Amino acid sequence: MHMDELETFVILAQEQNFTRTAAKRSLSQPTVSVHIKNLEHEFATSLIKRTTKHVSLTPEGELFYSQALQIRALYKNLHETFYEKKQQASGLIRIGASFTIGEYLLPKIVAALHTAHERLDFHITIGNTDEIIDAVRHLDVDIGLIEGQNESKDVRITNFQQDRLVIVRSPKFEPSVHSLKDLHNQVWIIREEGSGTRQSFDHLIEAHHIQVASTFVFSSTQGIKGSVQNGMGLALLSEATIEEEVKHGTLEIVMDDTLNEKRAFSYVLTKGTKPGRNIQLLIDQLNAQEKRIN
Repeated sequence: MHMDELETFVILAQEQNFTRTAAKRSLSQPTVSVHIKNLEHEFATSLIKRTTKHVSLTPEGELFYSQALQIRALYKNLHETFYEKKQQASGLIRIGASFTIGEYLLPKIVAALHTAHERLDFHITIGNTDEIIDAVRHLDVDIGLIEGQNESKDVRITNFQQDRLVIVRSPKFEPSVHSLKDLHNQVWIIREEGSGTRQSFDHLIEAHHIQVASTFVFSSTQGIKGSVQNGMGLALLSEATIEEEVKHGTLEIVMDDTLNEKRAFSYVLTKGTKPGRNIQLLIDQLNAQEKRIN
């Protein structure tokens, strides 16, 4: 049974006239007759009684008509449901994220976006800030999420959230740090060149003329935290990355009231491009994250 044939039968049952049915269905009268004959053949029963003046339903036709109305309503509901699903966001979003955002902020954002738009898929690449900007530039990702500043002219960088950076130490190990002078001649655990966190560290050292004894360079925040917890030195980290460690007392923020290093979390797009629907949904989610924090 085809829905076209079912629709023809319903209209014929209502109009009780082949000519009017053909006009409403934009069909020829012979085609209307073929639709009805096909249904009667399929169900092996007579559905209508034909006279020279009008058409009426047989008892079987009456039953078929009541069921046909339900089938037609169900079909319409299904059609609208799947049409609406097609209008929902779907497809793949390729996101490039710097380590701090990708490991500590992005999972919550992606989870919230996927809950609202379950047909979306995500492919996430994590690297340092310079690597993510290069990925945007070469169209390897649809959008980049970075921390810190960058002067690249061929991408567009827009802030979406403020991040606070703090100096941390292990409570189990010396040295104690109470003032700026205590920061001199310390061992620092830092990120690699090209990282937004490294950029912030370099600014801190330069702005306060801090003398550095030596450094250990790690390419991940987790490696830095583990090193500090084991008493290897001090580190400058995003407050967002150390919440659990501070809560459980394995890391301690020092000079919380003296230093107030801030930086922006930003999203990066290729210059001159307009975000598609899926990317705009992600941007809206990023902006909503900032509102919840504030």
